[in-house]
Amino acid sequence: MKSKFTYKCFLFPVLTIGLIIISTKIIIDNYPINFFNFRWIDYFMTILFSVTFIWLIRFEILRKMVFFETRETYIVTKNILLNKKTNNYSDLIGFKTEINITGMGNFEETIIMTNENRKIIISELFIANYKDIKREITLNLKDYGGARKM
Repeated sequence: MKSKFTYKCFLFPVLTIGLIIISTKIIIDNYPINFFNFRWIDYFMTILFSVTFIWLIRFEILRKMVFFETRETYIVTKNILLNKKTNNYSDLIGFKTEINITGMGNFEETIIMTNENRKIIISELFIANYKDIKREITLNLKDYGGARKM
C-alpha cells in the first residue's frame, strides 16, 4: 500500500518557497549591505526568518511529508528529497499516538520508534490514507499509548 498526500500538506512547502522569495527580494533590493548600520529590528527579523525557514524545512517538510510503501516484511519511507530508508518490521519497537491542535483542526500523528532510536512520523495532516497506513503498519507493534482521535 502506498501513501497519498492531502492538499493541506502543500501549505508548508508553499510557505517555505514564499519565505525564500521574499528573503531573496529583500537581499537583492538592499544589496550593498552594511551590517554595522542595522537597527535592532533588522537583526530580529533576520533571526526570525532564519528560524522559521529552518523549522519549515527540517521539522515539517523533511520529517512529516514522507511517502510510505508497505510490503509483507518491511516498510519503505522516502522524503521529499528522495532519501529512501527501508525498515524491517522486526526493527520496529512500537508506536505512540499524539494529537496536534492547529488552526486547521486537530490532527492525529503516529510516531513509530525503531531500534536505531529513529522515529517515523505518520501524520493525518499530510497523508490522505492515514487510517489504512496506520492500521497496516501498527498491526503487530506494541502500543505505548497516547491520545486518540475519536
